[in-house]
Amino acid sequence: MKLKIIIPYLIYLFINSLFVVKYTSRQTQFNEYMLTISYSIIIVLIIYLYNKVNLKHYYRFLYFFVIITFFVFTIYLNISIDGNTLNVDRWSAMEVGIRALLNGQYPYSAIDHLGGRTSNLPTLIFLGIPFYLLGNIGFLQSFSFILFSYIVFIAFNNYKDRLFCLLLLILSPSYLWEIYVKSDLMSNFIIILMLMVIVQIKISKKERINPLILSFVSTAAILTRLTAIIPITLLLFKKFYNYSLKEKTLFIIVSLITITLFGYICLNKVSDFNHFKQHNPFELQNRQLPFFISFITILIPLIYSFQISNLKLLIKSSVFFLLLPILLAMLINISNNGIYTSIFNSSFDISYLNIVMPFLLILLTYDYKILLPTMHKNNVKLAT
Repeated sequence: MKLKIIIPYLIYLFINSLFVVKYTSRQTQFNEYMLTISYSIIIVLIIYLYNKVNLKHYYRFLYFFVIITFFVFTIYLNISIDGNTLNVDRWSAMEVGIRALLNGQYPYSAIDHLGGRTSNLPTLIFLGIPFYLLGNIGFLQSFSFILFSYIVFIAFNNYKDRLFCLLLLILSPSYLWEIYVKSDLMSNFIIILMLMVIVQIKISKKERINPLILSFVSTAAILTRLTAIIPITLLLFKKFYNYSLKEKTLFIIVSLITITLFGYICLNKVSDFNHFKQHNPFELQNRQLPFFISFITILIPLIYSFQISNLKLLIKSSVFFLLLPILLAMLINISNNGIYTSIFNSSFDISYLNIVMPFLLILLTYDYKILLPTMHKNNVKLAT
């Protein structure tokens, strides 16, 4: 069995095991390390049994049943959990930022329920507005689950693969944590993933994509979170390089207009430049992912984008180049503070690993039949 097939599964288990061991350590009935080992064994068994069992014509029904059931569950969870009782403030940071923006105030000065401020870039604030108006910012997670289900539907061409991908998502404690605490992080990158899948499929089919629309959408995507520039670069830099001079110029102009417009909407109420220096989303985001690390890891994808020829390679490279700066930041934190303080006392926020998860799930689904080839004779390809 090839190591490159096993590694994505090890990453999946590594990320989820960190969540299991960290949060089960807060109870005293069971040993957290035994629970973590048990979780890993259960996941391996589920993958094995899923490959072995053939439910024939029931996969379509189960796929839609899981979507509806889990969607209702996310709605229920968001309604039943009082965000003010949580020790995580991503939901309230987004909420107070949106409230300030709608009230004509500077959103990056607003204080959330834990005394923090929002680090969301303009597009992510805009995306949260409909759910704020619905009365629960956590509904963004319910919406993003439907988006992910749609991504799975267009990325794979049979219901067994689609159902497998959804099950991996639902069986991920890191994702369940996102829903429980109403975090926007994984939802952010599910939206990025949807853009990438749609655009890459069009590129592979050699369909024309209007460069003005592509510039606006891709720039807006980058203006959700700084790290989003990594997968967007992998997706588009080669295409941008191959544009004519006129198309390049129009692409850059639309991008600059988008940045200026979105920036003005969110920043025009700041009192002065010194206040902006102290209260801005970049300063907050760089606490977990230092800017110099992010900058260095952006340079390599610029070059590697020329090697992207299909959707699978795009997803695989996105997993690697997104994971790299997060692991580097994590290792730096562990080096400075020790592993216990970094993980269990949260000096490093392990939820940043969830940035990788949507891409990782697609990659795992592509390879799960290769992982156990004797279980399947038919090799269904990922959409290109």
